[in-house]
Amino acid sequence: MTVSTSEQQVTGLLDAAHLSVSAEEKAQMIKDYPTIRAGADALYLPELEFVEPATRFDPAGYYNS
Repeated sequence: MTVSTSEQQVTGLLDAAHLSVSAEEKAQMIKDYPTIRAGADALYLPELEFVEPATRFDPAGYYNS
């Protein structure tokens, strides 16, 4: 029997978090993992790797109270 990459990843994540889930929950996580992983990967913007974060905005200094 071949173990899928999604199954390996989900099993590793659950083990690392010390979580126990039912077989049905784990099967759903394995099924959904590629979609969730793709969404997380889409958030990575390599062109911003060396850009400093935005400065903080303090509204108290902007609005007179």
